[in-house]
Amino acid sequence: MTSIGNKAKLVNSEICQKCARCCKVFMIHTDSDYALRYLWMDSKKIKARDTPFLWFNDVHAKEITFKFPCKQLEFRDGKYRCKVYDKERPNFCNTYPDHVFWNIEYWNKDKIKVILEDERKICKGLEKVTVDDISKMLKETQEGLTSP
Repeated sequence: MTSIGNKAKLVNSEICQKCARCCKVFMIHTDSDYALRYLWMDSKKIKARDTPFLWFNDVHAKEITFKFPCKQLEFRDGKYRCKVYDKERPNFCNTYPDHVFWNIEYWNKDKIKVILEDERKICKGLEKVTVDDISKMLKETQEGLTSP
């Protein structure tokens, strides 16, 4: 799915333009079988680990990390910028880090806390975001999906 602009609410663009780690390191979640296939690629820039919160077939999902920057990322005038920011780009880019929490119930604060602690390793913009901030965003998002 593609969309235009930024739809994330938890982190502002100014923070993103100083960091851009999510554009320099890519992660996918998959099962052990696919994880092995990626790890056998000839690169030291690919790593795998168990996720603390995702499961596939009753086993922890594997998080595969690719330490390759996005070809659309550029550094100009002291800021990171997306070359296709105002064009179509993956919804992942437009909704990160919000979408990481979308499948959690807004009242499940223990699960939100675990995921927030893990995601802070990737996104510096989440440093000052609280569990209550995420819970509020989830509630608003879920209410927005159900209202006419």
